[in-house]
Amino acid sequence: MAEKKGRPTPKRSEVLASKKKPLVAPKGREAQRAQRRSDASVRAAARAALKAGDERNYPPVAAGPERALVRDVVDSRRSFAWLAIPGYFVGLVLSFVPTPATRGAASVLFLLLVGVFVGDTFLARRDVRRALESRFPDGTKEPLKRLGRYGMVRNTQFRRSRLPPPRVSRGDAV
Repeated sequence: MAEKKGRPTPKRSEVLASKKKPLVAPKGREAQRAQRRSDASVRAAARAALKAGDERNYPPVAAGPERALVRDVVDSRRSFAWLAIPGYFVGLVLSFVPTPATRGAASVLFLLLVGVFVGDTFLARRDVRRALESRFPDGTKEPLKRLGRYGMVRNTQFRRSRLPPPRVSRGDAV
């Protein structure tokens, strides 16, 4: 027979209140300024590590072997999703031209770009999931859904502006 715990079950409000931690803000203007400077230096170091490709000092958003694999898979693909931004700009300019033919062309261009963007993004996500499942058969530390989204976001960025910079060339096997 199970032994009694010797106390009543706590109310939910009591449990939640015990888990709340008070917000500890630096007191005084000088302490706040020092905190801001400290935070800025941490962000600058993380940004420098991302630009330099220094994996030891990556921020949590880019750290880990799973995210490195996601980056390599996305960077090795020939992608069209990054064309969406310049294409939207061209379509926007065409939509301001007063002739019906150019406005129709702009509408078709927008629809075509949305289709290409969505299709290419989901193909990238599929490639990322397959690579993760084959490389990490026992599962990953992060949910596959989150890693897939990370790959989708990286897929839509211009290759030159991706941080951390690509380690693999287009078309390389990962």
